[in-house]
Amino acid sequence: MFAFLYGVLAQMAFAPVDIWIFFPIAIALIIRRTHNKKFRSRALDGFAFALGFTLPLLHWSSTYVGIWPWLILSIGEALLIAPFTLFANQKGWKLLCTVSSSWVVLEWIRGNYPFGGFGWGRAGFIAVDSHFSEILSFGGVPLASFTVVFIGVLIYLAFIKFNFRYFPILLILFANAFIPNANSNINSVFKVAAVQGSVPNLGLDFNSQRTAVLNNHLKLTENWNTQANRPPNFEPDLFIWPENASDVDPLTTARKQISKLVDFLGKPLIVGGVGNANSRPTNLSILWEPKSDPTDIYSKRHLAPFGEVMPLRSLAEFVSPLAKNVTDFQAGDRSVIFEVGQSKILPVICFEILDDSLLRTGTKNANLIVAQTNNATFGKSAESDQQLQITRARAIESGRSIVIVSTVGNTALIDQNGKVRSILPKLNAGILYGEVNLSNAKTSANWLSVRVEQGCFAVLVIFLLSILKRRYLPVP
Repeated sequence: MFAFLYGVLAQMAFAPVDIWIFFPIAIALIIRRTHNKKFRSRALDGFAFALGFTLPLLHWSSTYVGIWPWLILSIGEALLIAPFTLFANQKGWKLLCTVSSSWVVLEWIRGNYPFGGFGWGRAGFIAVDSHFSEILSFGGVPLASFTVVFIGVLIYLAFIKFNFRYFPILLILFANAFIPNANSNINSVFKVAAVQGSVPNLGLDFNSQRTAVLNNHLKLTENWNTQANRPPNFEPDLFIWPENASDVDPLTTARKQISKLVDFLGKPLIVGGVGNANSRPTNLSILWEPKSDPTDIYSKRHLAPFGEVMPLRSLAEFVSPLAKNVTDFQAGDRSVIFEVGQSKILPVICFEILDDSLLRTGTKNANLIVAQTNNATFGKSAESDQQLQITRARAIESGRSIVIVSTVGNTALIDQNGKVRSILPKLNAGILYGEVNLSNAKTSANWLSVRVEQGCFAVLVIFLLSILKRRYLPVP
């Protein structure tokens, strides 16, 4: 029971509660509970902790689809989190290194497997609200995750075990003394208008409203210069629509309407829509230029399992009849950079914001990130707030400003320090106007984050080999 409650406390570090220190405190408490227990008890307490963490964190996944998909996702994620407590019987530096390293390794596993992975709820994401958020630009999400868990173990050693030699390390971490300032190299600024067109009704019948959703975005964009929140004399360099703004095929059925709008605007528009390839739907981000029609098209590469592609279809349809409504999408196979004036834009669609390798390779040639998403299928849940938190962490990690554009919110402008500079109210149609910085800054996270993961794997391998050596090799 207590282990479960500690997991609940840990998830309160994420949006919407969003108090980061709860996570390391929860880590300290679960180590205290499992430290002197046998293997089986540590495993059971670890699973109880992980369930307490994932069930409330991922409750948004039950919106409109019922309890079973939520429970299956939560239990599956919990199974890939729980093993970190198996190392809680160590002492001192072994405890610090093995627990922190195991957490990072387990995050890597669940971010990549199964079915392409689902890295929601990584400890490093909450670092964006901490005193050491710049660690994200130094070593990326993996190092931030290591640090957050490391702090939890330090709290256990210093405050629960009263081992005072660990206090100076805690002070250094909280003083942010060892983390270099991020490279805030700004090349120029770029004016954007992010269109949150909204939907007639929230829910899974979103697709049945596709024409109305397209018309919302067409009409709102056409009247961009009459909105009450438009700054005086503001002329955007680029208009941006969210994911699924045109589920009426923008390359065929809606092509004339969108081309007419872009010609009227006299400015480029990035369209989020659903097209078709090989008789399968594709999730597209399209750069539309005046008088030129589509000039660049990005097709989403990391498809959301059970949302855009259905693994284990027979089993999924048995669990939830709604799985029959999911048509497998065709994944894209290449990164694309949209060039508009001085901007070089990396388009990222929805849960691709979770993909380390996709962002790591894509940001090398980009000075701005545009994240298009559709949160209408998650209603008024915490999903969009958690996604915003993830996006803010990615801004620091990459050293890039990010424009996140949603059908129903959150639509926001985030600077390269992870700060939300402006945001639209959720669930209301509107246009977000603003300037974003274009930056070619090189953060060490781009290469060091991989080394951190490799280092954590190495720590666990060395530790496990040492156990095998003691157990099976005779002492001379």
